[in-house]
This record gives sequence, structure tokens and C-alpha cells, in this order.
Amino acid sequence: MPQGSPGIPGWFIAIFVIVAIAGIGTSIWRYSVLRSGGLNPFVAREQLEAKLNQSLTPPPPDTGQSIEQRLAELADLHTRGVITDEELKAGRAKIIAGE
Repeated sequence: MPQGSPGIPGWFIAIFVIVAIAGIGTSIWRYSVLRSGGLNPFVAREQLEAKLNQSLTPPPPDTGQSIEQRLAELADLHTRGVITDEELKAGRAKIIAGE
């Protein structure tokens, strides 16, 4: 470079190198943290959203009874007159749907 012509100041180059090193270091740290957490660093946000949606979905009630037992109990309630025909139909639909 000819003498007397303006160039890039040395302080600018030093700051640029420091920022670049900090950015690379942060990226490496983030990658290692996500991998150790069992996430793919390239799609971590999507994986976390999927896990959050799964945790917000309540599991079906576990009554410890089989579908047949639940249907038999529902039929018994209907036979004894505790529930109406419409309630029987709605209950059967829920049980069969897994709710």
C-alpha cells in the first residue's frame, strides 16, 4: 500500500478479530451444550417446540380397565337407568376413541 493513502486502521482489525473469535467460541459452546442435551443444534428450536407440545397434551386417563371393562360398566349404567341412550352413545364413542 502506498504511503500516505488511507487504509484500515489497526484498532479496527483488532476489534474485528476479537468479535470474530468471540462469535466462533459462542457457536462452539452452543453446539456442545445442545448436543449434550440430546438435541440436534441445527433444528433445536423445532425439537424443543415438539417436546413442549407433547408435554402440554394430557395423557389419556388410565383407569386400569380395559376397553371391554369400560364398555361393560357403561352398559350396566344404562341397563340400571343411570344414564340415557344419548349418554350411552356418547360414552361408547369416547371409550372407543381412546378418550
